[in-house]
Amino acid sequence: MDWKGVFPQPVGILPYPFNFLILPYSERWKNCINSVLLLKFDDIPPEWDFLPAVKNGLWETAFRKLSDLQEDDLKNYNLSLLTGERRKIRDQVLEYMLNIAFFKDFDIKDTGRDDLNALILYSKAQTFEEQGKTEDALSLLESALKLVKSISPIFEALILFKKTKLLIEHRGVSYAAVMLFEELQRKLSDTGADYLKAEISFNLGNAYSSLGNLTNAVKYYWEALEFFTYEKNPYMYALINNNMGLAHLSVGAVDLEDQVRLAYGVQCLKKALKVFTRDAYPKEWASTTMNYANALQYLPTGDPVKNLLKALDLYREVLDHRMKMGDEVGCARTLANMGNALAHLGKLSEAKEHLIKALEIFKKYGMEEEISGILDILEEIDTLMEVRNDGRS
Repeated sequence: MDWKGVFPQPVGILPYPFNFLILPYSERWKNCINSVLLLKFDDIPPEWDFLPAVKNGLWETAFRKLSDLQEDDLKNYNLSLLTGERRKIRDQVLEYMLNIAFFKDFDIKDTGRDDLNALILYSKAQTFEEQGKTEDALSLLESALKLVKSISPIFEALILFKKTKLLIEHRGVSYAAVMLFEELQRKLSDTGADYLKAEISFNLGNAYSSLGNLTNAVKYYWEALEFFTYEKNPYMYALINNNMGLAHLSVGAVDLEDQVRLAYGVQCLKKALKVFTRDAYPKEWASTTMNYANALQYLPTGDPVKNLLKALDLYREVLDHRMKMGDEVGCARTLANMGNALAHLGKLSEAKEHLIKALEIFKKYGMEEEISGILDILEEIDTLMEVRNDGRS
């Protein structure tokens, strides 16, 4: 017997590329597969010992245990996933699955197995999403869902999560989507799918933030940070802190408690910038630095001028970066924020100059909302300059 005798295979339940890992045959497979499908490895056959090593990131241990597998094709297949270096495989199904794992451009073929077919459809849906073919992606996810429903709980939850996330990104946040996320969390509570649970918590934080529910947003961001620590996944740690900072800053300061919340939001952005440096993550650095500079403009302080001057320095850094990148819209947004800060400092002529430059770019791209916002600020500035009666800053 070989790996084909194990059904369903636990594909789709680990993060990429290990969602493609396939188990060798074991005489005990029927007694153990249901636990493995929940990512529980308390009592598994020795042939499957590489699974917990992969899940826990113990790569040397995983490599050693995979190298001991008796099925040569499956050994080479799994080692290819682990190392990123393709090995020779004769089995046509395994060769096809490896092509899917390594390349985005592939044709959908029927392997004769619902578990592998679901992973193929899920992978193709991701490709369609990246190509902007949202409806095609949703259709494939729905088909994949039917194949794994009732046979692979974590994979089913992953597909539902991906489908809901895609709907939110392209059709907006709804309470129905939030309820589905929370239902998925409950279904996964007794599994070992820590990564997926943390991903769902992060997305719940984003959803509740969009809906203006700060309390629930922060609650779920903190849940996500229990898994996405600085040491384990610095990128996600920074992204969550950035989004949590924005959530804290989304409501204006009314009382002392609000002021403390705003200050905490700024601290979250500072944590994000420890990871999102200009050299390592230039795009994320620019976005988070903009968020930080924007926060400084409105943060309650005994010395607002100091904060405004610091914000201007940050805007200049971002503007320099975006100009080098040729990001015209990004430059316009930065110029608009600089103009706002300069206006708060009373430098009205300089503020107007920056805002007009931003306005020209927004007009070029037909960004009506941004155009309207700039025109409102320019009108206020013109009124102030008329009051001064000299037209100078």
